[in-house]
Amino acid sequence: MSELTWGYIMAGYLFLGGLAGGAYVVSALADLFKGEDYEVLSKSGCLVTLFSVVIGIVLLLLDLKRFEVAPLVILNAYRRFPASMVTVGTWVLTGLALVSLVTCVLWYLGGNWLVRKIVDVVGIVLGLATAAYTGILLSYARGVPFWGSPFLPWLFVVSGILTGLTLAMLMIPVASLFMPKAFNAFYELYERKATFVGIIGHVEKYCMILTVTEIALLALYIGSTPTTSILLFGSMSLWFYAYILLGLLIPLGIGYYNSKLEQAGRDTAVVIMAVAGQVLVLLGGFLLRYVVLTGGQIIF
Repeated sequence: MSELTWGYIMAGYLFLGGLAGGAYVVSALADLFKGEDYEVLSKSGCLVTLFSVVIGIVLLLLDLKRFEVAPLVILNAYRRFPASMVTVGTWVLTGLALVSLVTCVLWYLGGNWLVRKIVDVVGIVLGLATAAYTGILLSYARGVPFWGSPFLPWLFVVSGILTGLTLAMLMIPVASLFMPKAFNAFYELYERKATFVGIIGHVEKYCMILTVTEIALLALYIGSTPTTSILLFGSMSLWFYAYILLGLLIPLGIGYYNSKLEQAGRDTAVVIMAVAGQVLVLLGGFLLRYVVLTGGQIIF
């Protein structure tokens, strides 16, 4: 496996881990504190978590180069709790996968309301732990000052919540257009354009707050890590500035512009612009992990 391919796989693993944790936090909070119109967002969030965890585990298996000849090698990841951060993360990720599966079953089979709320609370803890773990894992690496900033885990947590919220929202129109019969509740909400646009407007306010927070944490990360000049002026600068522009600044502008479109009653335009912004946020989330991961491999 080439170093470039390895970089993409590991960046994808870190991206999906943070996204999965963030999506479950969004799902649980929507279930706990929002009304009936946000049930679809909650369902979408737990589905995003479940599929993201599964895909992330597949990427992890691909990185275990001996998996083809020794399939049980993955069990080693569970053996050194709590001495190894990899083992801690494996248990946390496994717990989140089980919680998201239980939540999906409770949602779609009409499970007990109180049980679902209890599972939500447990899942919030596991979701935040999963999102933080992706940054803590890097910060524990010895001899890599590029990953040593105390702000890196917080940066990944905020990015994970932002990308999780974004993908949970994106799944609503995507599922409605391509699988309306399988996701009937998604389709019904999407067809109630005024209600759906209202949810978009409300969610985009949270996205803008999270984006500004991510920019602030990014500045703190750069300021507390002397080797980050590679991001600003070195070989990773193109990818870094693409992340800033595509993943943060343009989505901020789209969110502001969408508020004007919503006031003008242009519902279809709001949905189209929101989808464009959501795709860019997801791209930015991946680029953040890629530049941080690769930068640490270049500078020791």
